[in-house]
Amino acid sequence: MSRPCSHSRSGDRRGCQAGARVTLGQLTWLLAWLLPWLAITQLALGLALPGQARGIAATTLAPAGATPRGIAECGTLHLPAVWRQGAPPGNEALEGTPLGGLSALGWEPDTETLYLASDEGWLHRARLSFEDDWLVDFTLLASHPLRDAAGLALRGDAADAESLLVEAGSTGDTTLLIGFEREHRLQRFRPDGHPIGDPLRPPGLVEADHNAGAEALAAHRHEGLIVGLEGPVRGLAEGNTRLFAPESGRQWRYPLAPEAGSALTALEAHGDHLLALERAFAPPAPLVISLRRVRLTDSNTATVETLSRLSSGEGWRLDNFEGLTRLDDERFLMVSDDNFIRLQSTLLSCFRLRDG
Repeated sequence: MSRPCSHSRSGDRRGCQAGARVTLGQLTWLLAWLLPWLAITQLALGLALPGQARGIAATTLAPAGATPRGIAECGTLHLPAVWRQGAPPGNEALEGTPLGGLSALGWEPDTETLYLASDEGWLHRARLSFEDDWLVDFTLLASHPLRDAAGLALRGDAADAESLLVEAGSTGDTTLLIGFEREHRLQRFRPDGHPIGDPLRPPGLVEADHNAGAEALAAHRHEGLIVGLEGPVRGLAEGNTRLFAPESGRQWRYPLAPEAGSALTALEAHGDHLLALERAFAPPAPLVISLRRVRLTDSNTATVETLSRLSSGEGWRLDNFEGLTRLDDERFLMVSDDNFIRLQSTLLSCFRLRDG
């Protein structure tokens, strides 16, 4: 996605201002969901929240009176473009940290820690607060630049993190596997942003488009690590992309949702199968977010079933959802990438899947 500003190799983020200049192409994104966001802003201003002093607002994705098919919200937060500590004061070093460009999520259940990666090469760590299983607050705990083997902060194309998987190391230490596009690769990191080992470049990434690489990572119960490419690759018909298992070398054709501009943006484990997050953006058509069940078959084609389809044309207050993680057996979390544009928003939304 677009990255209108870059951080220095030293990791200084103060020069990167959320809401940098908007290009003509980005303006199209703004117009596509400006009107729905006038309504959501009014709603957010009226809702009290523990983190309100830090710029966090409670909101909702569903239009009033909606009974959505396949999904039930369990709390949605509108996060600020820049972190403010509020009161009582916390880690003052985090004051002013940009929270834009969030493309990937990972949940560590043992410590109840949320990891968030941005396409500007930043790794954030946060704590969530729930009341009666409803998401009510977000607290930023740490923020680190992703670094190369020399200890320098990633920048430019090398920093474009798009997917994240939380792994447990052999000694129980947490490691994070992160997928990058533009400079296509997978790389393991410590929670402080320092790399572990050499980058991985599995053959399944070879034909990926420059801006449509390892957009999705998931741990499948039977196939192990699964990597999903964002969009069509050479050798596949339009409307299809690729899933692959680096360990076995197996590949599957993944049929994207029928809406124009559909792209795979995230994968997560879902029982014996996978849950896929897709975004369809092709103005003047509405923005559509789809949640889809993926079955990896013995053939070279995955079976995909749409569980829930959310459309801005039906009043859903949506943004550019790119990150997905599973909190427990019932609840998932997704996040939107605001592209560092003021009129877009970073939404962190908890939801449950349901039948019907």
